[in-house]
Parts: sequence; structure tokens; C-alpha cells
Amino acid sequence: MTRASHSVVVNAAASNAKQVEVPADKRDMLAMYAAYSGAAYTVSTKWNCPYACEYPGTEGTIVESHWEVGFPESAGYIARNPAKKLIVVAFRGTDNGLQWLDNIDFWPTPWPAAVNDSLVHRGFMRGYLSVQSIVLSGIKDIAAKYSDHSIALVGHSLGGAKAALCLLDLSLVMPELLPRLHLHTQGQPRVGNRGFANAVDALGVPMSREVYEYDLISRLPLASMGFRHHSFEVWDHANKTKICLDPSPLDHCADEDALFHPSFRADHESYKGLKYQ
Repeated sequence: MTRASHSVVVNAAASNAKQVEVPADKRDMLAMYAAYSGAAYTVSTKWNCPYACEYPGTEGTIVESHWEVGFPESAGYIARNPAKKLIVVAFRGTDNGLQWLDNIDFWPTPWPAAVNDSLVHRGFMRGYLSVQSIVLSGIKDIAAKYSDHSIALVGHSLGGAKAALCLLDLSLVMPELLPRLHLHTQGQPRVGNRGFANAVDALGVPMSREVYEYDLISRLPLASMGFRHHSFEVWDHANKTKICLDPSPLDHCADEDALFHPSFRADHESYKGLKYQ
């Protein structure tokens, strides 16, 4: 599987469309990455978790390393899919009450130092930094061993925030890996300010930031607080999946006005492929 095949970008020609529907094969790809994100909630040292580890496209995956460290705990894994020549770095989302200490600590904090105008959510940053050395060391080793493999950073919810932080971090400390990297998240909250979002967008890597219907978490922290999403939103809405080509002033083509839609809680766990037990 080549790096280009991970992109969900389709040709919008010269139209003035704000949204372009994602073709079926790309929807299947998004679901596979959601399964990899879901596996982070239950997988440990072997690829034998319920549902997610059985999802089409993940067959034959080998778990190379796993971490559960820090307080509040940060967890995830690095795995390899030999058939697809793919390395997956997955960050677990919120799965216990203590992790809300990170979620609600949204004070904007300068990071990384190399990006002068970048401010990020302090709790997300703290959670990522607690595993930074483990994750970067693991990626460095496996990337060198399997130099023909692309590297996907994935995560659902809080895990998606950490995956986005890891992408920018990797671009600075291991820029030689940039041509192999791509990012796929589901229900990712806003991670930082416009400076951070612009830095992520400037990397030019294939990515998808998937939002299912009225997922509340993807609308937090509020844009009015200075937080912004990076681009490449993919919106699952009304049984269709669309790429947002012309984001609104609030950087969301998902309906920002429906912040408290009745289904917002269920929507956060309804991504195709994400189911975990």
C-alpha cells in the first residue's frame, strides 16, 4: 500500500462545491483506520482483541510494542500490517475517569518550541509528553527495520489529539520520516490554536479528521476560546461521507450550530469500524 493510497482527497475539478462525497474504497479505508483506533482500547501484546482485530483489512497485524504509563494513564500500541506494508501507531482515547483531568485542562500552552505561534491544549500535551520518549523510540526502531512501510498515526477522541501532536513532533525530530507519515483520527477534539493547526496543515501529509454526524467532542474546546482544527475534515452525515473543501469560518463543515444535538453522545462512538469491547 503506497502512501498516496492513504489520501481521501478526490478530484473536485473546478467546481464550487463545498463538500465532495468520498468514494466507497476510501470509506472502507477510513473504517479500517477506525478499527485500528478502536483496538487501542483493548489490545495489549497480541492482535487478538474483539471486533477491531477482526475488522477487514487488519488481518495479519502484528503488535510490535504496547504502552500503558503515566497518571492519568496514556496507552497505545505500535503494530505492523505486513500485507499492506503499513506501520500503525495508535493512541487510546478516554477510557477512565482520571483521563478527564487531561481533557478538561485546556489552558493554551506554547508547544512545540520550534513553532513560535503554536499553542496547544495543556492536558493533551501532558498526556502525549508522558509517552513521547517511548513512542518516538519505538517508531524510530520499526521505521528503520521496515523502511518500505508507510506509517499511520491513528486515534479516537483523546487518542486522536495525541496522534495529531505526535505527527507534528515527528516532523520536527525525524523529518526524514515525513514522506511516509499519514494521520487518521475519529472524533478528534480541537488540539491547539491556529498556529498549531497551520503547522499541521503545512506538513502536506495525507490525513483525515473524521466527524460522525453531531459528535460533540469534535466541537470542543470551543472555537470562541481560540482553538482551531487542522484541515481535511471528513464528515459522516445522512448516510454519506463527504470531504469538506470549503470550511466555515469556524473551521467546521459539520454543523457547528448543532452543538447540543440530541444524538451527540451516541455519535461519538458510532464511527464505522470503531466498535470495541
